[in-house]
Amino acid sequence: MDLGGARYGTGMSRAPPEALCHPAGMRATTLRPSRGLGLAALVGILLAGAPAAAARSGVASLDRALRADGFYAGPDLRPEAAVEIGAAHRSLGSRTLRRGAAGFDVAELQLALAWHGFPSGPIDGRFGTQLRTALRGFHRAEARPADGVAGAATLAALRRAPEAIPIPLVWPVLAPVGDGFGPRGDRFHAGIDLVAPSGTAVLAAAPGRVTWAAPRAGGWGNLVTIAHGHGVRTMYAHLSSIAVAVGQWVSGGTVLGDVGATGDATGPHLHFEVRVAGAAVDPLRALVPLTASSSG
Repeated sequence: MDLGGARYGTGMSRAPPEALCHPAGMRATTLRPSRGLGLAALVGILLAGAPAAAARSGVASLDRALRADGFYAGPDLRPEAAVEIGAAHRSLGSRTLRRGAAGFDVAELQLALAWHGFPSGPIDGRFGTQLRTALRGFHRAEARPADGVAGAATLAALRRAPEAIPIPLVWPVLAPVGDGFGPRGDRFHAGIDLVAPSGTAVLAAAPGRVTWAAPRAGGWGNLVTIAHGHGVRTMYAHLSSIAVAVGQWVSGGTVLGDVGATGDATGPHLHFEVRVAGAAVDPLRALVPLTASSSG
């Protein structure tokens, strides 16, 4: 699930090594970017729209180009060489970007902002309202004027890795990761999907106060949100039922509800997100490693 409407079930995962990501004996598939996608084809995918399979290849190659240009693009766990960039390619950082701009570098900006926790909808190479809103959110997180323009200071900040999650988190469900944090189709999946049967208990990942416990529009379905302090919030979506109320203090491990398929979901799973100062952060960076005994 993501706020832009992408749907569960693609099987993508951008997880760290399996020993740290999944309960023992469980695996999730890993995206392998396609090789040899020409620049013209990629720009056509980004600017004109394309079938889902082509869009996945385009964004994967864009991800590699972003890394080649020196910008943070998630944990580099893949052996593929950097994408070849033609002479006509305008790389991110070659110009100041503002509303109305279009091109490969705008698509790179969209993906770079998403990796820093501010997705802006489809990665289409167009600088519109959604991208400007995401950019202003990033500016506020960086404590700088939110002018919605990507200049030198913004680009320098996008080259740094995002801040770490300041508290440890326990797994809300002992289940394998289906879709991970990262590109999915032509959009960005801002959390992880834990695949478990409907009715499986969902636990609070850390102590905190419940700030939302109700259905929520935008694809979330039944959602619980917990504020943990230190600017950290966790979000538990698609629940079949909710067992807590707004204002309630919960300890880590408290049952929040049950796994379901409410909202934008094609099957039962828990969509789990972590926000730090408003930015989406990969939950796998804070979830405690599990041993064989942990998974039962």
